[in-house]
Amino acid sequence: MLFHKTTAAVLAATLMLNGCTVMMWGMNSPFSETTARKHVDKDQIRAFGVVAKDNAQLEKGSLVMMGGKYWFVVNPEDSAKLTGILKAGLDKQFQMVEPNPRFAYQALPVKLESPASQNFSTDDLCLRYDTDRPADIAKLKQLEFEAVELDNRTIYTRCVSAKGKYYATPQKLNADYHFEQSVPADIYYTVTKKHTDKSKLFENIAYTPTTLILDAAGAVLALPIAALIAASNSSDK
Repeated sequence: MLFHKTTAAVLAATLMLNGCTVMMWGMNSPFSETTARKHVDKDQIRAFGVVAKDNAQLEKGSLVMMGGKYWFVVNPEDSAKLTGILKAGLDKQFQMVEPNPRFAYQALPVKLESPASQNFSTDDLCLRYDTDRPADIAKLKQLEFEAVELDNRTIYTRCVSAKGKYYATPQKLNADYHFEQSVPADIYYTVTKKHTDKSKLFENIAYTPTTLILDAAGAVLALPIAALIAASNSSDK
């Protein structure tokens, strides 16, 4: 029993090695990233359609968001979720919001994988619906909306990430229904850049030999204490 406790204590003390160094590099990290949003285009979505049968470009069951310039075709799996929500028969329109429902989107966020890609996603899109009618609340719960307390009232939200492809507007396809008001869409992509603060980098490198020595000293002091604790515990058995 003494061997096992002592081994555990030695392992814990060993893990303390380089602790100061890791902390220093973490708190004074010379490395950072910035993400910039690059605008591509805008559109107005005026209707929805559902693909009735497979063809060369569109899969059966895909939800098509039809705009003046582009058609946004959601993959069938995500389409099934969205279609159920959109056909719920609620009186009001859903609000497009961020994961924090306090903040609304001014346009449907259509994020491209890259500037030249046809693939898009709506990862941070959530839908919000405000109501106090029991019938509406029952429908929203069936659609997996969650109740959220906001400004002393209850609202209902669900995040609906979807992926698909977008195309230049093709020949006409029958729409399930048209919006009374069009929904704006913002098409964009993001660029992430890595940065190195050279002054912090050289500062950390300069201090690293010193902190390693301090780490080693700390571990030497910790090992006997840990061993004594293990021995003391075993003597009580």
